[in-house]
Formats: sequence, C-alpha cells, structure tokens
Amino acid sequence: MSAIPNFFKNAVVALGVRPMANKDAQWIGTGFIVGKKDPNDPRGTYLYLVTNRHVVINYKSMTVCVNKADGTGVLHLSVNIYDLNGKPCCSMHPQRDVDVVAMELNASVLVNAKGQINWFDIDDHALTLAKMKQSGVDEGCLVYALGFPMGIVNQRIKAPFLRLGCISRIEDAFRGIGDSSYYVDAQTFPGNSGGPVVNRPANFTINGTPSNSSSNLIGILSSYLPYREPLASRQTNEVMMVHRENSGLTKVFPVERIVEVVEMEFKRIHGNDLRR
Repeated sequence: MSAIPNFFKNAVVALGVRPMANKDAQWIGTGFIVGKKDPNDPRGTYLYLVTNRHVVINYKSMTVCVNKADGTGVLHLSVNIYDLNGKPCCSMHPQRDVDVVAMELNASVLVNAKGQINWFDIDDHALTLAKMKQSGVDEGCLVYALGFPMGIVNQRIKAPFLRLGCISRIEDAFRGIGDSSYYVDAQTFPGNSGGPVVNRPANFTINGTPSNSSSNLIGILSSYLPYREPLASRQTNEVMMVHRENSGLTKVFPVERIVEVVEMEFKRIHGNDLRR
C-alpha cells in the first residue's frame, strides 16, 4: 500500500540556474505544481509553480526539470522570474517574512514539449490549518518532506527524495500567532527549499480523537532552523567564530499562505474576472 499517490511525487519539480547559456543547470531548489479550478469553468484548471521567495528572487530566469510524458527521460524548461523591464513574472507574498511565491504556468507549453503534468489540487488535495486541526493532523503526526536536497537530480528521471518526519510544533500556528508557520522534525538541506510537505495517513489514533486517512498537501518547506554555538578564545573570551549545525527542525508555511499567493497570481494575470 502506497502512503503517497504517485501524482503527488510527479508534481514536485527541481529548480536550477545556468551560470552560462551552454552550461548544465545547477540545481538549487525545489518547487511543486498546484492546480486552481477555473472559477468560470469547473472542468478547467489553472496551474501554478510554487516555491520559496529566497529560491528565485536573485535570478532573472530559472530552469525547471520535469519528466517526459512517455517516461523516456527529463525535460529542462526555462521560466522567466523577471521580464525585460525588471518586473516580476510571479507573485510574492506581501509579507516579506512569508517565504512563498507562485507563478502561473502555461499548460500548453508543457503539453507541446511532451512533458508530464501532475499537480496538487488546492481544493481537493490540501489541508488548511483549520482542516488539519479538525482531522487531527497535529503534533506527533508523521509527514513527508519532498524535494531535491543538495541539488541531487537524476538526469534520466526526475524523482524527488522523501524524508520522513513528524510535526514538531504547530500550536502557535493553530492559535494564529506570528506568521502561522510551524515546524516539522524532518532533516532537510539546501535544495529542499520550496518543496511540499505531505501528511502520512494515520494507521491508528487515540480513542475519541479525530483521524485522517488520506495524504494531503499541508505546507511548503522554507528553511531548517540552525543550531549556533559561539566558539570563543580561552585567552580573551572573544568570540572567534560561530559554528552552525542543522538542528533537524524545518520551518513550514501552511496551505493558507500558498492559497494567498496563488490568488494574487490569478488576479495579476486575469484581473478580477471571478464570475461564479
């Protein structure tokens, strides 16, 4: 029995930059595709590439690695982060400490390139904080962090790494404290930034408590929480350097923040045409 649907894994993409036009891409982050139903046509879906602000903000364009639809290899597609006038081709969350960005994708480009298209449906395959609390997805629940740590990308097939962890602290987010982010105990590394977090279906629960029997998108990875230890001189007690280690705790922004930037991007492209 699979804990995560294959189309969830296929919706995760590697993000890279090319130092020179004729050089191979250097893979620096992770993104994933989400779908928003067309408000004017329930049969239609708009697709968005979601990742972290800090992954894309310093680059004019990026390379997106997706699988070919026939399974014979991968495609490297280019997306513009800024246009020729320096204007963003994406929407970044208005709160600068909320590390989330979304870009609408032209599905026909993927289809014409014979690329594989999968996505998280933002309405059907995602849990907001309220839905997480209602269904018992809270501290101690198991989760998977999906992505491409340390830029490890196979050139024959795009397949993200899955790291198993658990929700370590989410009570502040449930109470609406701060930026509503929470922490998972799942060791992540550079390259994981911008990847999705998916809850693992519960096999057992305490009697009288809610449970969730399906996998869902529950947030986006931002960055690990570093442990810092000052190293001081024995003679002068002056701090000579600061040693940093990965604490194993990773900051996650909830689905609400993803929905907000997707709505911003929809309005940036389509205006307020929200006939329902």
